[in-house]
Amino acid sequence: MKLLYSFSLASLLIGGMAPQLQAQTQIPNSDFEGEWVNCIPWTFYQSEGYEGQPSEFVVGNQPTGWVISNVSGMVSYYEGEATGLGATIVGENVEGYESNSAVKLVNTPNPFLAAQIVPGYMTLGTSWSTANPEFSWTGITIKNSDGGSFGGQQFTERPTGIEFMYKRTRGESKPDETTTVVAYLWKGHWTQKDVPAIVYMAGDPVKVDMIDRDRCVLGMDMTGCQGGEVSKTDDAELIAVINAEITENADEWTKFTATFDYKSDATPEMINIIIAAGDYFGGAEAVGEGNSIVVDNVRLLYAEDSAVEYPGYLNIEMMGAQIADNTPSAIQITPTSDTTCDFLLPDLTLTMDGSEMPLGDIELKGVAKSTVDGVTTYTGSQKGMSLMGGAIVADVDLAGTISDDNNVDMTISVTWSGIPINVSFTTDPKITTGIADIIVDNASAEYYNIQGVKVDGNNLKSGIYVKRQGKKAVMIYVR
Repeated sequence: MKLLYSFSLASLLIGGMAPQLQAQTQIPNSDFEGEWVNCIPWTFYQSEGYEGQPSEFVVGNQPTGWVISNVSGMVSYYEGEATGLGATIVGENVEGYESNSAVKLVNTPNPFLAAQIVPGYMTLGTSWSTANPEFSWTGITIKNSDGGSFGGQQFTERPTGIEFMYKRTRGESKPDETTTVVAYLWKGHWTQKDVPAIVYMAGDPVKVDMIDRDRCVLGMDMTGCQGGEVSKTDDAELIAVINAEITENADEWTKFTATFDYKSDATPEMINIIIAAGDYFGGAEAVGEGNSIVVDNVRLLYAEDSAVEYPGYLNIEMMGAQIADNTPSAIQITPTSDTTCDFLLPDLTLTMDGSEMPLGDIELKGVAKSTVDGVTTYTGSQKGMSLMGGAIVADVDLAGTISDDNNVDMTISVTWSGIPINVSFTTDPKITTGIADIIVDNASAEYYNIQGVKVDGNNLKSGIYVKRQGKKAVMIYVR
């Protein structure tokens, strides 16, 4: 399958030179809050020295450490100034996820030839393309088109996966086009001879030896691709890869997570990440105008980012009634950054009148955490949490601590239909009164459904109810 797009004059092409960065455990400028710099398409850069003309042509900008696939078009000169016929910007700086900056990538029509759509993507390597447009009285014929990404950044770690926040929309022309996320780790090098490096009008194009072209490193079929023989060093090895798709639109910020498929136990030397608004390997027919993705907080995951489980005891009190009394349970904490995590109390089930009532997961995303003197404090909240398959909708607030010696003291305050439910989780059992110790006075009993509406206690259907008698209340389950 041919990579990316059979040339668009639009793809007249393509992104800037990738900066060389030192190895590190996280991606540099992963939140895109760092400096944004000029995007100088590599295709034009390769024409340096051509007839003594300037060797740089700026098309938009890009975050330091990344390359966006803005294209230069066919470059011409007038009085020493370079212009690009069909120059196209496919990426821009927009408001981020709880921050100032994110990258928006859009499949964008070429202003010179609107029928040709330039694919929007970004990479840790260098974006490139080539094509040979031929003009005749019948129109423009595109030949020998190709493109993609090559190279990457030095990297010697073995992450377990990758995650980022995104928003996604589709245009009208090809709304079913998938979004592509590619990441790979490798060692050694692949070299492809005689890869055309410019968009050219006639004659032979400038050709280069391309090092670590994406398709070569990934071991993909090179049939129909431009360039010559592919060779590799003796130590060349693909170590791990992610080749994932996003198929659903997202108007609100949504988390993407994917896991590396490790092919080898070797230590990597390089990494590349490619995030495309559309189907990166799908060819020209897949590229849909207006299909876009907004990306922020690209982060590598490691083994220590995996969920940590803390066994302990659960206590639940509702309007004076002890619903759960030192019930064995467990919570999970999953780090998402140095200052945030996800909290999970899985499969919460209450036992009432000898019957089990499964409520489901108490899960809070983006919980804030901070550590002082060996104690980590956690705070978070979520409005409208759905429990029991949507039968219960509640607001949840979390506050608590975990010490370095794994002592846990968490309070989960649940408000359901105006009724406060106090949930606590500790590694040491608490002293509680227990439901058997609650004194019920001689007042008449009143019954309320889960929406807080008073109902006839003599005609209760199957379900969950609150029984209030005097100043005390208990939850009951009618089978």
